[in-house]
Amino acid sequence: MSAPLTDEEIEDRLPPEWEYVDDEIVRSYDFNDYLAGVAFASEIADLADEAFHHPTIVIEYDTVEVRFTSHEAGGVTEQDLELAAECDAIR
Repeated sequence: MSAPLTDEEIEDRLPPEWEYVDDEIVRSYDFNDYLAGVAFASEIADLADEAFHHPTIVIEYDTVEVRFTSHEAGGVTEQDLELAAECDAIR
């Protein structure tokens, strides 16, 4: 299990447009319609399943919110930051 990163490490390495909130990193992505957001969420689910590290995904009509944290580590880890960057790459 990875150790949680410090607040400073997270803030220094957080991908653009992501926020650090309450031991999670969070980003909302905007879409033109519901099905585009659902397709994006499905791609994130595939990435997460391969990494065996599952985010919270909230799908709304034109927005998908993604939240990463490592519950077993008690905070944000390197893996959370890596997966956040991968989400941005598929967007």
